[in-house]
Amino acid sequence: MRRTYFQNRLFLFFFSPLFLACFHNVAISAPSPYADIVIINGKVITADNDDPEQVTIAEAVAIRNSRIIDVGSNQEIQQRVANWTEVIDARGNTVIPGLIDTHNHIFETALGFDWVVKRIPEMLEISVRADSVDVMTRNMERAVAARASQIPQGQWIMVDIRPPAVAVETLGKTITRASLDAVAPNHPVFVSTRGGSVLNTLAIESVEGFYGNQLADAYWKVDRDLGWSGDYTDFGRCIKIDIINNTFDTLDKYIQGYFEVMQANAQIGVTTHKSHIQCEMGFSASNHLDRNDMMPIRMAYGHRWMQPFNPRIKETYRRIGDWTGHGSEFLWSIGSSTGGQDAGGVAWCTSMPSSDDVKQRELCPPPPDSVDIPTINDINTSKIKIRRVEHFTTLADLAAEGRITGVPGWHTAGDNALEMQFQYFRNVMSDERLRSLRIASDHCHLVRPEQIALAARLGHTFSCDITSTPTNVIKNDYGEEYLAWTTPLASMLKAGVNTVISEFGSQREVRSSPFEDGVVWLTGYTPDGEPWGVPEEVVPDRMTLLLMMTRYGAYPLWKENELGSIEAGKFADIVILNGDYMEGPNEELDKLTSIMTMISGDVVYEQPQLRGNTLRFNTESAQWEIDKSTPTEIWRWNGEPQLPPFLSGAGGLN
Repeated sequence: MRRTYFQNRLFLFFFSPLFLACFHNVAISAPSPYADIVIINGKVITADNDDPEQVTIAEAVAIRNSRIIDVGSNQEIQQRVANWTEVIDARGNTVIPGLIDTHNHIFETALGFDWVVKRIPEMLEISVRADSVDVMTRNMERAVAARASQIPQGQWIMVDIRPPAVAVETLGKTITRASLDAVAPNHPVFVSTRGGSVLNTLAIESVEGFYGNQLADAYWKVDRDLGWSGDYTDFGRCIKIDIINNTFDTLDKYIQGYFEVMQANAQIGVTTHKSHIQCEMGFSASNHLDRNDMMPIRMAYGHRWMQPFNPRIKETYRRIGDWTGHGSEFLWSIGSSTGGQDAGGVAWCTSMPSSDDVKQRELCPPPPDSVDIPTINDINTSKIKIRRVEHFTTLADLAAEGRITGVPGWHTAGDNALEMQFQYFRNVMSDERLRSLRIASDHCHLVRPEQIALAARLGHTFSCDITSTPTNVIKNDYGEEYLAWTTPLASMLKAGVNTVISEFGSQREVRSSPFEDGVVWLTGYTPDGEPWGVPEEVVPDRMTLLLMMTRYGAYPLWKENELGSIEAGKFADIVILNGDYMEGPNEELDKLTSIMTMISGDVVYEQPQLRGNTLRFNTESAQWEIDKSTPTEIWRWNGEPQLPPFLSGAGGLN
């Protein structure tokens, strides 16, 4: 084919020496070797290897444009310093990757912190504790009557009754829809514990009115008239976050509290957390903060707000599509969450034999037809879990069809709930396909040895939290021979299961250290001296513990190439502690905490030990403390953060 005159001229120009020289210069030009920020004189635990014995310990880190560009010795990193570089002297303290809390429902639990409740008194939840059914019932009724006399008609009354072993015996018996109507006929009343709830007439009408449909029969243990449900999370979370917020114009105050509690987590070194989002406004509030660039820490979420009170779960989730990975650097989806197949406290679904009274407390899901688990039977099956099973099987079927790529966040406290999930998944898809989904579950309170081996084969992640409740319940109700099933961390790690630590952040109370639970994991004893599980299952060493709080947590969040370690190319999510992480007795590990927390190279929290600067939210006074004694350009908040009104940007309203 002959070229035209114009084509010939273009050909000569593009291959002329001048053009090639220009192109050559562009091609070989390199980015600046200099850093915006360097951290020197630290004990930098990089978490750069899955093997605790192969983790690199460095001295210094270089950061540019939100990412780490180099890690090495002080001498090596000094070569990255220009006259504009901000240098942070770690003063010999340990420097670690930002911590990843893989199960922390801040969107919900923010409403339980003292300063948030004072700001939003409509959110007050009364706490009642008693050791017998009679005392529990009497105290609850007195508390509801007293609250009803203090607040306007129509305002919600919420009561949390504990411990579950006593509380569940009151539900549907001494505490019913009728008994709550009698005590507070002019207020919506919701009473709950870990294992069930009771609503009065106005509460039921309010829920149904907000969501636009009558509650499904599966929500009720007996029927709607009794008001007794086996569910507590749908009601408890969504009543607060969706209904009360909209009824009393408290949504902006809720978002502010949510923001502040995330900041409180940053102040102990948590830079990323994962949760399922169960309620509509939990997602809306998170999205509002993200689109206004106001997220204090990162959040990975499994969406689940379309499940509560939805009578058409299958149709809904078959229309959503694949959300895995959708979002931003601070808020992204890891798929569609299945929610709780059983519950915690005394409401597991387990194969452990016991009396009928004990087994009746269990909340086992009715197994799908293709699942065979003989120890799930009429005694320990709860019909409230029918909807959760429908939710789970719908998502599993969609994954098998290749229509979604993430099914995160199962709540499986008991071994039978885990067994049901494993069986159904493997009935509808191959093990190879399951590994590609990065399947994971919240809690590992009861895991049988054969399930550990299967989890390793499937690439399954366990997100484990520490509590003495499973140990005590097993001893009292099932038998000490089953204690080895309780949170078997050492066995899971040895088998090659991706095992991570969760709920170490400020979730239901303000924590002063992210390693409070770490003491329990390493010693096998809770702060009050109570043991958990068996001594053989403690976390073997501190380096492993740190990897479980950082590197290992990035994988189920689909961010192993960006988070979880201090390596070149990853986000500069970095924490400087107030001492040496590797030294001292395990019992004193909880004295360590963050004195500087950095996310994407921005300092979100700083104590004066390093530079004389203070940037923190005081959770006691609910006030910001800001003192820039040393000039700095890298604070994320240069003054007290100002949140825009919730509706700003949504429909153009203010």
